[in-house]
Amino acid sequence: LKERGHLANEAGGKLFISLHANASRNRSAHGTETYFLGMHKSEAARSVMERENSVIRFEADQEHYRNFDERALIRMQLAQSAYMRHSEHLAGLVEQQFAERVQRRSRGVKQAGFYVLWSASMPAILVELGFISNPQEAAFLRSEEGQTYMASAIFRAVRDFKAAYEKGLHLVAAD
Repeated sequence: LKERGHLANEAGGKLFISLHANASRNRSAHGTETYFLGMHKSEAARSVMERENSVIRFEADQEHYRNFDERALIRMQLAQSAYMRHSEHLAGLVEQQFAERVQRRSRGVKQAGFYVLWSASMPAILVELGFISNPQEAAFLRSEEGQTYMASAIFRAVRDFKAAYEKGLHLVAAD
């Protein structure tokens, strides 16, 4: 996980987008959701964060993750605050495109402390494309048409984000 953000930084990336497929014990759960780095605002966000971050135990370099906790997340949030507004805006554009262009149910834009987003020194989002535990959604995500539509929606969101950024509309955060 730690390498993904570092690779994006070393490559001179301007945006970091991590794509994921969600799962739930409830086979009828469906929809997209897009996260940006921050403190989880709900128990549901905390649960997703814990599930996403649980893959850390499979990483070869366990020492690197030893200090990964809530306090470390707060320190990282402060360092990432310059990118947070932009990350939230991009996440909103992605969810808007999924809902309007692909007619997917949006479960919203959320904040959570996903480790994969920590090391990216740029606006960064984690996109849950849908639930592979839902047979209909899994079939859509596996299909060429579904993949094309989802990729197109993400492309459009990035295009719109870039246009707004270049126009100097630096996204005043809502209070």
